[in-house]
Amino acid sequence: MIAMSLVFGQSAFAQNAPRANNPPADLVVTNARVYTADDAHPMAEAFAVRAGRIVFVGSSREAQTLKGPATRMMDAGGRTIIPGMVDAHAHLGGLAQSLRNVDLTGTKSYDQVIARVVERAKTLPKGAWLQGRGWDQNDWGDTRFPTHDKLTAALPDNPVLLTRVDGHAVLVNAAAMRAASITTATTDPTGGRIVRDANNNPTGVLIDNAQNLAGRTIPAPRPEEVRSAVKDAVSELHRWGLTGLHDAGASRAQIDLYESLAKVGELELRLDAMISDDSAALVHYFAIGPRSALYDGRLWVRSVKLYADGALGSRGAALLEPYYSRKATP
Repeated sequence: MIAMSLVFGQSAFAQNAPRANNPPADLVVTNARVYTADDAHPMAEAFAVRAGRIVFVGSSREAQTLKGPATRMMDAGGRTIIPGMVDAHAHLGGLAQSLRNVDLTGTKSYDQVIARVVERAKTLPKGAWLQGRGWDQNDWGDTRFPTHDKLTAALPDNPVLLTRVDGHAVLVNAAAMRAASITTATTDPTGGRIVRDANNNPTGVLIDNAQNLAGRTIPAPRPEEVRSAVKDAVSELHRWGLTGLHDAGASRAQIDLYESLAKVGELELRLDAMISDDSAALVHYFAIGPRSALYDGRLWVRSVKLYADGALGSRGAALLEPYYSRKATP
């Protein structure tokens, strides 16, 4: 299956054969199953592209009339071609970061998590922060939250922050807690919880807003690193047929980066960025007002992401009664 992200022109769907005096197309694709997402013309077998826009959709025979000396001809071999897919809830910045972090999805035990982290740590200097994401204790057999002890023993010299699969909890080691000054005396922040053992010692798991206690101590990456990471994330989206994204909660710095890429034609994505609920950012963007289809339809800034609750897996969501599983966990 192939995803196309080109734009339909006003006369893309053929009622008659293309006129003989039409300019040649840059690309003609034939012998395809083209799904158009148009109820009046749901399927076609060919289309033609000129200057980045689809100018004709119809039969292979008719599309051939738009062939010129420099036209690229492509036989799709009967493959299905669809409009580029749009993810209605994702996080471009999070994907950019995850591509540079340790992937913990699919781990079946805490030991597997530690093994992946230790392998990555071999490439880092002593004292450098190491991040990962994707662990889920519900997949480990023992569904209790992990404690930092085994992670600390394996990596005593590098601060480690591992985000749970839902993004609502992190596991940190002792080095990270030292860097963040998280101790027995540290109080839970509003909207967050430091998981503790029977002696009130932090276990290393930080839920919801408590994540910020450690996260804010991580050194910020250089601007050029962030820019490169976002472009790599866009390429990863393209690999899966995604050509559009609704970014559910972007900071002002992230939106500024997206706009700077779009201005110079380097944001190869149709991105609808929701403003995260930071008061200063909201004041800034509310003064500007909603903006749509900026830079040739690459960027929209017209909505706000609000946060009202936690997540079930991290046991931070509000329930009418206590979590049953809390009885067997810290």
